[in-house]
Amino acid sequence: MRRILMLLLLAVFAAGSAFAHGGKSHHVLGTVKELHENHLVVTATDGHEATVTLTAETQYEKDKKPAKRSDLAAGARVSIQLTEDNKSAVKVKIGQQDDHHSEHGGH
Repeated sequence: MRRILMLLLLAVFAAGSAFAHGGKSHHVLGTVKELHENHLVVTATDGHEATVTLTAETQYEKDKKPAKRSDLAAGARVSIQLTEDNKSAVKVKIGQQDDHHSEHGGH
């Protein structure tokens, strides 16, 4: 019974947090299309392109370990946590290289 109550409270808290943020996820999932000095362009999983600013405070992660901006490359799959205004990256999780993208030289 106690476990059910804890799960219920957790579910209510999670729903409340989502509502407080207007229901937006503040994340971008996709593949890096272009990488520039202070921003990157991601082709999101739904097909739209998103430009995300990279700042000195942006954190990077690869294989669940701290990474560097230099670990980013065109064709890399990424999950990006955004700031509240959806413009800058708080954290970029770098995944596997998209083989289709790299076979065509990034085009």
